[in-house]
Amino acid sequence: MATIGIDVTALSTPASGGIGTSQYQTMLALAALDTPHRFIMYAAQPPLVPFTDRPLDVDWPLRLGRGITARSNILWMQTGANRLLAEDRVDLVWSPRHLLPLRARSVAKVATIQDFWHLHYPEQQPLVNRTLNAHLIGRILRDADHIVTTSQATADDAFAHYHVAPERLTVVPLGVDASAFKAAPAERIDDVRGRLGLVRPYLLSLDVFNPRKNFDTVLTAFAGLPASVRAGLDVVGVGRRRATASGSDPLTVATALGIAGHVRVLDDVGFGDLVALYSGALAFVYPSVYEGFGMPVLEAMACGVPVITSNRSSLPEVAGDAAILVDPESPQELALAIARMVGDPTAAASLAERGAVRAGEFTWRRTAEGMLAVFDSSLGRRR
Repeated sequence: MATIGIDVTALSTPASGGIGTSQYQTMLALAALDTPHRFIMYAAQPPLVPFTDRPLDVDWPLRLGRGITARSNILWMQTGANRLLAEDRVDLVWSPRHLLPLRARSVAKVATIQDFWHLHYPEQQPLVNRTLNAHLIGRILRDADHIVTTSQATADDAFAHYHVAPERLTVVPLGVDASAFKAAPAERIDDVRGRLGLVRPYLLSLDVFNPRKNFDTVLTAFAGLPASVRAGLDVVGVGRRRATASGSDPLTVATALGIAGHVRVLDDVGFGDLVALYSGALAFVYPSVYEGFGMPVLEAMACGVPVITSNRSSLPEVAGDAAILVDPESPQELALAIARMVGDPTAAASLAERGAVRAGEFTWRRTAEGMLAVFDSSLGRRR
């Protein structure tokens, strides 16, 4: 039996994002596995269930930071956590992001690197974020006993840009919660559409203010559809402005393209409404230019909606043959894919069925089993 410490600083804010959500689901699945290991959570501030104000409900001991370093997740996890790790005789520590203790030399270290956004699109991050990410990720790739990535594309980046030896890299894909992401009942879809004023059939996109999600190309592709197709169709984009990834204003772009009357931009919506929006869409359109994994693709597939996504980075790994893959820089190619889904209900239904099967292959239990195998192998090498 080993004592495994887990950095939960990513969960110290209600809006914990994709990293916090995936860590939370992985931890729940780890807790359900039959393993002799003891798990302890470490954070500078009390962790929360993602996107709520409820205390974290994973039934493991929690150790909180004290002192001046606890005012900063980054500073505390790298320095202040060392004393607690020693007191608890931790054998291995796992961080789901680029934070690991600096001086805990007797502890095996495993880190999950989510993506290399700062390398591919540095202009989309503020200088201080870009510099900090480059420094922390570079150090972790050098010092960690083992590196986990959620896709082969990200593992390839670690090898190509940082020369991480393949034997120090393991790909552990994320999962999707099939009990939460599933086709919503028709009455639930109708209720959400009525409340949000969505009268016409619609295409759905997410995180539309983030430039790498490429929503401008979705709008350009929609504008390139025949007028007879556009007449009975809308584009619904969900998202809010973020200081670290602020793109063009979608409604300004839509107005310039002459399609403003067919574009709705919604602020971040609640989980139940999101599932209903996925379920009620004619297609989920997600031509992102770069993803470390691409969770929305799996979520949409699990909700039974056909998916059109990018042929770049990790997205082909996630989508397999259960989505239409397009060049994200080609509005013409995207328009053809949209026209096919709108004009051929049989093809759309077939794609949705394949997507549901594909999503079923990605479970949080498999993610947890993959992480546990990495922990065991890292502990074995240390011993």
